[in-house]
Amino acid sequence: MAVQRFYRVFLFFQAIAIALYFAYLHIPWIGGYCEAFAAWKKSGGIPLSAFLTAVAGTVLPELVRTIVGPDRTWDAGRLRRLGWNFLFFGFNGLLVDLFYLLQATLFGIGSTWKVVLPKIALDFFGFIPWVALPMSVSYFLWLELGWSPRRILRAWSWSLYRDRVLPLIIPDFVYWGPILIFLYGLPLSLQVPFFLLAFSGWSLAFVFIGSHGLEKQN
Repeated sequence: MAVQRFYRVFLFFQAIAIALYFAYLHIPWIGGYCEAFAAWKKSGGIPLSAFLTAVAGTVLPELVRTIVGPDRTWDAGRLRRLGWNFLFFGFNGLLVDLFYLLQATLFGIGSTWKVVLPKIALDFFGFIPWVALPMSVSYFLWLELGWSPRRILRAWSWSLYRDRVLPLIIPDFVYWGPILIFLYGLPLSLQVPFFLLAFSGWSLAFVFIGSHGLEKQN
């Protein structure tokens, strides 16, 4: 349902990412910009990473969503959701940066399958289903249940995992599976802008699927 609703946004970001990949290979000055961007991000450390992820997860997709649809209207409710999502995706960017640092420590850096496959396995079968998505669902519960940590803890159960986390796992694997295989084999200078573009497309479906409890409540 989310893919059907936002497929034009997905295609938009995928097209830009693919164009960036080929431009990096064949246009020298594009490669220079990518390397400069990566160096700037590295100099800013985790705070800059959190900010860029927040921008990629909220501002960019919302602007594209306004341009290509399906929702071109702006109101107070949309701005409020964008603000909360900005903070959440910023924290998510911080967490992902630390996770990539852990992966580099455990498996090294490089594009060989001995490096790439363990990273994908840990990402898909450890980080995504047991850390990233439960944390994300807890964020939506925090909005739904009146910002009460006690009510969030009481709400967690296998049925909640089945109803709220599993619906995110399937599109997560479908969307990020090919991208991660491709991304981990890219030069480091291209990984950063490529990830941010891909993340922009994914964030819309993520919020749409993960916040269905809010829609029911409203």
